[in-house]
Amino acid sequence: MKISDERIGERIVSILDELIATPTPTGQEEELLPYLSNALNERRFDVHEQRISIGRRNLIGKRAEGSLLLRAHMDTFPAYTHPLPYRLRRFGDDLIGRGVVDCKGLIAALLVAVELSDAPCQIAFVSDEERGGLGSKELELDESIKAALVLEPTDAHLIIAHAGSLEFEVTMFGRAAHGAMPQEGENAIENAWALIERLKQLPFVHRTHPLFQNVPLFTLGVMHGGYEPMVVPNRCTFQVDMRVLPGDDLDEALAQVRHLVVQAGGELTILDVTPPVVFNGDERIIKIVAHAHEAIWGAQAQCIGYHSWTDAVNLIQRGIPAIVYGAGHLGDAHSDQEKVKLSDLVKVCKVYQLVLESWN
Repeated sequence: MKISDERIGERIVSILDELIATPTPTGQEEELLPYLSNALNERRFDVHEQRISIGRRNLIGKRAEGSLLLRAHMDTFPAYTHPLPYRLRRFGDDLIGRGVVDCKGLIAALLVAVELSDAPCQIAFVSDEERGGLGSKELELDESIKAALVLEPTDAHLIIAHAGSLEFEVTMFGRAAHGAMPQEGENAIENAWALIERLKQLPFVHRTHPLFQNVPLFTLGVMHGGYEPMVVPNRCTFQVDMRVLPGDDLDEALAQVRHLVVQAGGELTILDVTPPVVFNGDERIIKIVAHAHEAIWGAQAQCIGYHSWTDAVNLIQRGIPAIVYGAGHLGDAHSDQEKVKLSDLVKVCKVYQLVLESWN
């Protein structure tokens, strides 16, 4: 079916308005299940729910004998300081709201794409992507699936590699004293900061890779310490995310971190470890998405690496060739002004439609 870009945009906004109005921070994804289940039924999918080990559910739809899986996650980050997070707002071409780029805008684009095309395919709306990733780790995979397209904000680039990550917490210690007599104490915050600066100088933090932009691989995300200015702090805790590029040894990176923490007298708690992953398998999905992108955008697609983890990692580790593609900029996700351009969602919707028709 062919309709105008304007009409596609209207359909995307109509669907997205419903999705944004339903808060789904991780743990509340099931609020969206009735809407999505009905939407897939209307588009002639056979739909069923899958309960995963943490008690939440995935939604899986299959139309005819589709062998291409399209995956999107239902959960978002909490609203935090996002103003009016659950009301879709529009300023010119920008759509604003919690989850609009990560990844409810892409869900809306996909639902319109499977309206416009009746091509066979499978769709999985998963839970827990923003936390443990158990939705995709435990996802029921039909044995007919040959490849997967994972929906995430990629600036319409094709993601064929993922950085690994080390997420950890460090507690540093000092000795309390009166704030007017700092020389009689030991400042745990200053000890923590000195360690942070040493961690930032580790060799793997400064590696480069041809698929990845040369951007910082170190994020200090949380820091707690001290009581008030008149007390030398005797304890400081901080949490860090460090990215590890393909080609670097994850165990060696962790050993380097552990050595510095122990040397500084701190306590290390590992929060999460994920390995770097590079696409490996039948490249047909890459070629089809790249061709569709070029047909719709009028420019050659770029195949690059992604600094963030996605469900594609779990799918690749389970033997499914998976790439990531979608509208929007990752840096806008999780922010207090999360946004995506409607014109980009329209283009990506048309890419998804063309991919479905080309795959089959």
